[in-house]
Amino acid sequence: MQIKIHETLSNLIGNILKKKNILKNHTVFGLFLGLGAVGVMFLMMGALYFRNEARIYDQGNVIRFFTMYSSLEEILEEQNITLGEYDRVDFGGVVDGEADIVIHRSLNIPVNADGNTVYVECAYNETVKDVLGRSGIALDEQDVFEPSGDVSCADITSVDIHRGYPVYVCADGETKELSAYYQTAGQLLERLGIVLGENDYIDCETDKVIEEGETVTVTRVSYETVESYEVVPYSTVTQKSNLVSMYSSEVTQKGENGTRTNTSLVKYVNGVRVSETAVSSEITKEPVSEIISSGAALTVPYSKKDPGNLVLENGLPVNYQTVLTGKSVAYTAPLGSGTASGRKLEIGTVAVDPKIIPYGSELYIVSTDGSYVYGYAIAADTGNLTPNGVLVDLFMGNSEDYYMTSVNYGAKQVNIYILSWGN
Repeated sequence: MQIKIHETLSNLIGNILKKKNILKNHTVFGLFLGLGAVGVMFLMMGALYFRNEARIYDQGNVIRFFTMYSSLEEILEEQNITLGEYDRVDFGGVVDGEADIVIHRSLNIPVNADGNTVYVECAYNETVKDVLGRSGIALDEQDVFEPSGDVSCADITSVDIHRGYPVYVCADGETKELSAYYQTAGQLLERLGIVLGENDYIDCETDKVIEEGETVTVTRVSYETVESYEVVPYSTVTQKSNLVSMYSSEVTQKGENGTRTNTSLVKYVNGVRVSETAVSSEITKEPVSEIISSGAALTVPYSKKDPGNLVLENGLPVNYQTVLTGKSVAYTAPLGSGTASGRKLEIGTVAVDPKIIPYGSELYIVSTDGSYVYGYAIAADTGNLTPNGVLVDLFMGNSEDYYMTSVNYGAKQVNIYILSWGN
């Protein structure tokens, strides 16, 4: 279209020049009429040639004009508008013969640090982080700047850098220095990876802002359950025994010490033991009393049975029904043998004539001279006793082990104290 307009104008001007002589021969009126026609044509041609309407918005100024161009570069060049490194342009192209161009001029943002101000040129759509990156100002990890790094330059008037100041944290036997700005005690502990245990504490609230030179002190508190042991001495008990000679005493039960377990809660502060609180104390092993038996029998009885209610005085029963005196002998029997009364055959059972001493009678048998004590016995067995002049036959044990004992016993005169009569 533009090429055709140029060709039309060129042809028109050429034709006019060819006919210049003709124009000289006409009147002045004819000349003006021709020039007027040409002017009208130029106006019509211009309306077609400068067909795009553009508006440029630049720092509050609005420039409105018509242009034959459609690219941003050509339009700006036509209007003698230049852009700086950090100027930005919003241009959506020519739409329906119209174009809007918005120019965002660069900004000079003051950066305040260490008592000085540095101006940094930036684009309107850059961020505080971009400004700091070009400011040439070194930042430590704990320096703080305002506004935050992702805020747009179009929304700020300045950037302020706050340098970190020294603070201290004392924990676990050492003090560490940190650089911080307006950080809380909890944030400082987190930076150092210090975790408070259940009973640990610090000397301030965790949300307290720590000022320059201040120290946060961590106190470690722990508890330990401790057990200690102590001996519980056994006691000694002396008692009469019908199974020990009245002329001696013996330990019939060995004493054993017991144990008391004491449980305490020990408190440690920063690893130092500061207190101990008793929690419990209990006897975990009962002591065993030592029993010393003081003899009551004339000599150690052969039978180790003791009914518990037998009382001896001067080696002889105190309570009894009667005393029978006569000959005694001894016997044994094979293992598993029984008795005539049906009782178990064991040492402490004796054979009698049930017509004289009924089965089940409780007896205490002592030699008449006091040199031998069979002791407590039960009338349980019998034999051919009375025809042989025997009052009682003492069972000494099984034949396999005690035959010679019964042989060596021979025969002895004994007193049989009837403690109770059998049925």
